[in-house]
Parts: sequence; C-alpha cells; structure tokens
Amino acid sequence: MTTIKEPKSTRDRLHRLAAADGVTLAQEIDKLIDQHAPRPKPSVGGFRSSRPLSAEEIDAELAGGFGV
Repeated sequence: MTTIKEPKSTRDRLHRLAAADGVTLAQEIDKLIDQHAPRPKPSVGGFRSSRPLSAEEIDAELAGGFGV
C-alpha cells in the first residue's frame, strides 16, 4: 500500500474517472499508469532456434544456459 498526496482537484478528477469506468480508485490509477507507462516485457526466455530441435538438442541448450 502506498499513500499518494495530490491536490484535491486531482483527487476529485480521479474519483470521477473511476466512477465513470465503474472501477475502484486503485484500479483507475493502475489503468492510467499502464496507458502512459506500459510494463516492460520480460527480457528472459528469448531463445529462438533456426530449425526444429530434438529433445536431446533442447536438453543440451538448456544445460548450456543459452550461451550465458
């Protein structure tokens, strides 16, 4: 939980937006943040093979740590 201090006019606008969308104040703030600063995409798991791999080849890649 975090406390956010903002002017009364901003708080009132947020409450009106939340009511218009039928969500809680926290949900409205989360929605607005996601619209303006989307969450970064994960940077792990980006391995791509140029061809289909056998189970043994997949095991070898996993054991090798993908070149890390």
